[in-house]
Amino acid sequence: MLAEVLAALAGAGGTAVVGAMATDAWEGTRDGVARLFSRGGEDRQRVVEAQLDEDAEVLNASASPEEQDQVRRELAPVWTRRLSRLLEEHPDAEGELREVVDRVQEELPGGARSWTQTNIARDGATQFAVQGGNVIYHQARPAAEGDAPES
Repeated sequence: MLAEVLAALAGAGGTAVVGAMATDAWEGTRDGVARLFSRGGEDRQRVVEAQLDEDAEVLNASASPEEQDQVRRELAPVWTRRLSRLLEEHPDAEGELREVVDRVQEELPGGARSWTQTNIARDGATQFAVQGGNVIYHQARPAAEGDAPES
């Protein structure tokens, strides 16, 4: 369960990082993300800062809003993966990443907060999906063989 929570947080973080590029929220987001990666040492932080700057430059060089959307769609999974690896290596970064994501969501105008989500459930699976909120779901454990049903 914890792995799914961290994966969702990394996804929200990747979307937030890319969503903040080319907006007024960018500088604070860039600094917050770079600070997260400082856990890997100063060299890693500098590499991440360079990656952030390069990605923001590519986005800013896009000629049209459609091109910017395409660049964002390409970059979001990249940053999701980077943040996922960070959380695997440094689970203590979870709270700080949540703060960065929350700050970005507060600073972006409503129209800039858009998500793309694809959910596929098959073979009798159950799926719960949400964007921009929470789903809290509790399910009783399946009864063991020979247990009496609850009355």
